[in-house]
Amino acid sequence: MALAGAVQADDWTAVRLRGTVLELVDTQWQAIQRGDVVPDSRVIRTLSNGRVEFQRGNETVELSGDTQIRIFDRATANPGRPFTTIKQDFGTVSVEADVEQVQHFAVQTPYVAAVVKGTKFTVTQGRHTASVSVERGHVAVEDVIAHQHTTIAVGQLATVAPLEHRVMEVDGSGVLPVVTDRRGRVLTETPQYDDAQLQNVIVDESTPVDSGRGKSADAPGHNKGSDDSGNGNSDNAPGHNKGDSGNSGHGNGGGGNNGKHNGDGNGNRKHGHGGGDSQGDEDD
Repeated sequence: MALAGAVQADDWTAVRLRGTVLELVDTQWQAIQRGDVVPDSRVIRTLSNGRVEFQRGNETVELSGDTQIRIFDRATANPGRPFTTIKQDFGTVSVEADVEQVQHFAVQTPYVAAVVKGTKFTVTQGRHTASVSVERGHVAVEDVIAHQHTTIAVGQLATVAPLEHRVMEVDGSGVLPVVTDRRGRVLTETPQYDDAQLQNVIVDESTPVDSGRGKSADAPGHNKGSDDSGNGNSDNAPGHNKGDSGNSGHGNGGGGNNGKHNGDGNGNRKHGHGGGDSQGDEDD
């Protein structure tokens, strides 16, 4: 693990950290400390109590609790402007990127891809849905399974739910953008989904992640309960749990509660190019 003293201009460094933040090193989970540099393609995971912000120049990547990512940087012909992709397995990632400093900056989840157009945005990957919201600038959003496309602006949210076989939803303020198919045609009906492909990308947060060395490591315990408690085991790292509606779960080595409820919000919703009702989410 590299230390802050050896930081290079293109390194991602943990500048803010609290709770449990782990990286996968030779099939073993190790704690990340403030000032540590994360190597390219390293698996990074926060437990339910963990938060971390990585910085590279003017770009920042912030992970909320119960999140797992890998950051891939590829050199380009333009020195100092790398091609950066964040592979997000689950959880919530907020990105602030300077479009003048990067050749390409994208976040990819099993359901959605978000491409920076000079902005600050957040990507959330859940078990059944994925969403992208924008705080500054614009973001191009793609449903990577049905190949639906849209570009959202400040105050807008795009949500895909491939398991429900529905058109991408766009909510928020201002004039809402249309949703198009891969040929640029405005979608007015449910897109075609490949059920076999859906089975391959269903998000399972308890599945160990391959380290890229041909071996799979035991990931931290991660359970979800729906109105009941859930139990999970972990060999090498603390357990952590999520319960819908605020219920608790228990995993070996630790436990936690993470309740969530929906609140009323004002905004617009767009399915393809139609109008709809408003919806907002509020976290306790």
